[in-house]
Amino acid sequence: MSRHEIPPDYRWNIKISSFDVGQDKRLKLSGQLRLQQEVGELHFGGGGLGYEELRKNGLSFVITRTRSIIRRAPRLNEQISLTTWHRNSKGAQFFRCYVFSDSAGAPLIQSVSSFALVDPKTHKILRPREFSRFAVTEQPDRLNGCPDPEKIALPDNLTETGVREIRWSDIDYNGHLNNAVYADIIADVIPAFVRGYEISEFCIAFVSEAFEGEKIALRTGFDQTSKRLWVSGEHRRGRCFEACLKFAAGGT
Repeated sequence: MSRHEIPPDYRWNIKISSFDVGQDKRLKLSGQLRLQQEVGELHFGGGGLGYEELRKNGLSFVITRTRSIIRRAPRLNEQISLTTWHRNSKGAQFFRCYVFSDSAGAPLIQSVSSFALVDPKTHKILRPREFSRFAVTEQPDRLNGCPDPEKIALPDNLTETGVREIRWSDIDYNGHLNNAVYADIIADVIPAFVRGYEISEFCIAFVSEAFEGEKIALRTGFDQTSKRLWVSGEHRRGRCFEACLKFAAGGT
């Protein structure tokens, strides 16, 4: 029996800060991912099973994929709530759900992220049974309207877009490129003629870790009919990440 009292879900009331929005005064993708990372830590940490406690037990969660449906991006200074819950595990993947809601309770963003459980020293992937001893409630039937993130099918005709070198400030406490920084890298290669569109959905697959000093070669492709942008990044060890962004039909 677990000594950790983890509630079924966690609700966090937030005011959207200036450092999490872009030029359009809407929550950036990177800002969204930072909030999701933090609310997950608040959920487990509040029950005594945060990052440090997991590491003491030889465990660490590493995000592998994330997907979001954006109905409306929260705006600067808007009061919202972010609710999260640990859903379940399938195979070697753990799934966590998130819902951003406005002050009236209407959903703004629905998101699902998948995680691998790893040994923080060896980075070896561990089976879910290593986590089951904590008896955290699973809710496999509690969905949030966002499909699970899946493998991204990249088109063959992507165009070389540039190279991004990973800097010291990009690295997080796990020693690799933070997942939110990937979103900024992706946003930086959105073509200028697409920036007037609102992002309605996005998916990122974190394929291989990136470390300080590595260079990521970026390739992109945009389909005008479906309003989809694909982005891939490769470092010297192979594919680093893949992403697909879907834009709303009309501009802002």
